[in-house]
Amino acid sequence: MKKWLEAVKGMKGGVWLLLIAVCAAALLLMPGSSTGKTGMTEEEQRYSATLSRIAGAGEVRISIAYAQTASSFGSASRQPTGAVIVAQGAGSVAVRLELLRAAEALLGLSAQEVEVFAMEASP
Repeated sequence: MKKWLEAVKGMKGGVWLLLIAVCAAALLLMPGSSTGKTGMTEEEQRYSATLSRIAGAGEVRISIAYAQTASSFGSASRQPTGAVIVAQGAGSVAVRLELLRAAEALLGLSAQEVEVFAMEASP
């Protein structure tokens, strides 16, 4: 570890810039980090599709908040810290509770970390 720290201290500016660029690229290429036309990540799209299969839910969109945690050897992991679900059928208390339970199971979150709202009616 001591040798590694000494090697890092001896790096020149260009090497640091390259190292930062590689780390940034790795974060952007992490599964579920890219967004498409919907503005949702692939992971959020998958979860939205799953949640929309709940009886009475209708169209569902989920937005997930993550904490970025650094681990050894420069890799990073993302841990869900909260979620907001917007669903057509969330006006029903029963549907809202089913969506909440499903999100807790899918994301490993507590009920206090998930909010469920009714989707605005289309004009």
